[in-house]
Amino acid sequence: MDGHFRQLLRFCAVGGTCFGLGLGVLAGLHELAGVNYLLAYVASFVVANLAGYLLNARFTFPAASVDHAGAARYLTINALLLLANTGGLKVLVDMAHMWYITAAALLAIVYTPLSFLAQRLITYRLGLRSRAPQI
Repeated sequence: MDGHFRQLLRFCAVGGTCFGLGLGVLAGLHELAGVNYLLAYVASFVVANLAGYLLNARFTFPAASVDHAGAARYLTINALLLLANTGGLKVLVDMAHMWYITAAALLAIVYTPLSFLAQRLITYRLGLRSRAPQI
């Protein structure tokens, strides 16, 4: 199995774990604590992405690619994704009348490939290597 494909599978496994954690925080804050769904989403996004950084740094990407600068890049990418996701969530819930949990799940599916590429290429600086034959 190709190394990039295995890495993508690990990234998706971490993402699935963090997605479950994030949905738990989102539903808990909104349903149990009465927090506005957008504020609850921001909190869930932060919790899930912190867990994602720690798990991806340990499980998905080489440890040598993790440093303070990488953490800053990770936070920057996720801040941009948070803005896009929160805007998308508002549109899906308020304009398309989608249930907030369904909307959050849809956004996670849509943004996972983009997040993987951004984290791989920018945060962990693991450029797409060419497949030149080794001698």
